[in-house]
Amino acid sequence: MPKKKKSQSSRSQLIRNSTLSSIIFLLLFLFFELSSHISGREESKLPSFDHPIELYSNQTDDNLTTLYQDAIGKAQQSITFIIYALTDPSIIESLNERCKAGVPVYIVCDAKASPGISRRLPDATIVKRFGKGLMHQKILIVDSRQVVLGTANMTTSSLITHGNLVLGIEHPAIAFALEERAKSMDDEGAFTPLLHKETSAGEQDLELWVLPDDPAAVSRMIELLRSAQKTIKVAMFTWTRPDFTQELIKAAQRGVHVEAVVDRYSGKGASAKIVKMLEEAGIPVYLSTGQGLLHHKFAYIDEKILINGSANWTHAAFNSNDDYFVVVSPLTSDQCTKMNKLCQTILKNSQKPKK
Repeated sequence: MPKKKKSQSSRSQLIRNSTLSSIIFLLLFLFFELSSHISGREESKLPSFDHPIELYSNQTDDNLTTLYQDAIGKAQQSITFIIYALTDPSIIESLNERCKAGVPVYIVCDAKASPGISRRLPDATIVKRFGKGLMHQKILIVDSRQVVLGTANMTTSSLITHGNLVLGIEHPAIAFALEERAKSMDDEGAFTPLLHKETSAGEQDLELWVLPDDPAAVSRMIELLRSAQKTIKVAMFTWTRPDFTQELIKAAQRGVHVEAVVDRYSGKGASAKIVKMLEEAGIPVYLSTGQGLLHHKFAYIDEKILINGSANWTHAAFNSNDDYFVVVSPLTSDQCTKMNKLCQTILKNSQKPKK
C-alpha cells in the first residue's frame, strides 16, 4: 500500500508540473505576442510582384521604422539610400548589419542634415551632398528592384511623430533609373538628369518625376489638378506656389470639392499667403493641430489619383532641390480605403485658422 501511495503522489506531482509548465509556456507566448504588438514589430507588408504598390502612413497605424528596417533587412545584393536626414539609431543599426553581412550600402545624403554619418556607418559608401538647393529626396532602393519612397526622413521624430506617407514599389526599371541617378550625384551638386518615367506596376499607371531635372514637371502637376472632376484633397508641409493655388481655386469654381490642410507652423509662416488665398476663395483650409509636423506632400484627386513624394509645393522644390514626386492611378479599393482613412485622420487633427 505505501508503494501505491508514493506512485499516486508521483503521478500527481508530474501532472502539477506539466500543468505549471503549460501555464508558463502560455504566459510566455502571450507576453511575446503582446510585446511584438506593442513594439510594432509585426513584419511589414512589403511590395511584391502580385502587389507592386503599397501605401503606408504612421497616421494609419503603420510602423514606418519597422517598414524601413524590414526592407533593409531583406537586402541580399545592394542598398542605395538617397536621403535628406539619416540619424535614427535603429535604421543606422539595420544598415550596419547589412554592411557586416557583405551587402554594399551606398548613401547619398544632404551634407548638413546627417551629422556624424560617416563615423556611424564606417563600412558604407557615403556622398555628402552640397548643391544649389537641399538634397531633399527620401528614396530607399533594395536589390535594384524594390523602392520605398515618400515624405519620411530617417529621423526618429519623422518616422514616429510627424505625419508622413510612404509608398513601396516593386519595379526593377524604376529602381535601376533611380540608382543610376544616385550614382551620378557628387558632393558638389552635379548629377545626370533623369527625365520622367511613365510605366505600369501591375494594373496601375505609375509616373516618376525627378526634380529639378524635368522641365515638364510643373506643367504635369497643373495638368493633373485640372483633370479633377469631383474632389481634390491636399495635405502639405510647405506651400508657397501661387500657380498651383490658382489651379485649385479654378477647380473649386467649376464645382470640384477642394480641401486643404497645411502644417500649423508653416501655415502661420512661409505658407501664410497661400492659406489666405485659399480662404479668400472660399476653399476649406485647415491647419494641423497634432503633436508633430504635418510633413505630407500629397494631392488626392477624385479618389483615383495620388500624387506624393518629397517635393513641397515651393519653387525651390521644383527648381533647385533634389526632389521628386510620383503619380499612381487608378488607385485600388484598398489604396482608396487607406487614403480616405488618412485624410479623415489628418482632418480630425486640424482646425480652421484663427482670425
